[in-house]
Amino acid sequence: MVITADTNIFAYVSDSSALHKQAIASSVVGALATRNAPISLQLIGELQSVLRRKLKFDSRQAANIVGEVLTTFRCFPTTQKCVGFALAQMAVGQLSYWDALMLASAREAGCDVFISEDLQDGARLFGLEIVNPFTASGPSDRVRALLDLP
Repeated sequence: MVITADTNIFAYVSDSSALHKQAIASSVVGALATRNAPISLQLIGELQSVLRRKLKFDSRQAANIVGEVLTTFRCFPTTQKCVGFALAQMAVGQLSYWDALMLASAREAGCDVFISEDLQDGARLFGLEIVNPFTASGPSDRVRALLDLP
């Protein structure tokens, strides 16, 4: 089973204002790294933006964090076909362009599971199972099972 994650999971690793989510995200990202899970190149661009704009890291700090993600994970690209699909999804109002693009790219890369807090937990979108890793008591049961988390 090929598992990938959304930008928000990686952003929480650096978000000290959300310690509960930071702890869960750190576990998820660590498990994904151990599994040699792929991530979208789109995530790299989105993550540096979140780090600089939302979390107020300076450009050097953001570049260092994102550079580490880039060297730790293998990345899959966005293709012209995925962009067309994302535009079509946006046009009918099903998803935002960026969510549709990341999902389409993940599907094209052979992913089965997409870990995100932004989409409906348990939904199946474009052949991907959506898993929200966050619960009030810790990692969700599904993410624990998928990633062998305690």
